[in-house]
Amino acid sequence: MSHTRVKTTYSVQGAHASTEALDLYCHHNHSSDCVTFYHKDGKVPVMVFEEWVFGDDLWEAMERLIYPFEEGWGGELRDKVEYYYVAPWQTEAKK
Repeated sequence: MSHTRVKTTYSVQGAHASTEALDLYCHHNHSSDCVTFYHKDGKVPVMVFEEWVFGDDLWEAMERLIYPFEEGWGGELRDKVEYYYVAPWQTEAKK
């Protein structure tokens, strides 16, 4: 089974018109052609898109993660994308 696990951050409107950065995780399960997005707590994000910081909202984060490589699978990761191996919600469950 082949998997690619990548993550990025994106911006949302916080309290008092501040900007907060949230982590978005993406699990590509290549054997079943499924892609699932998660937040840091392991919950699947609500698909509500609002633009707070141009070019860095939830939609752009999902686009970065759905196609995480510059030139085809296995190449260089795009800007603002990195691999993850154990998700935060999995490590919290072990404590």
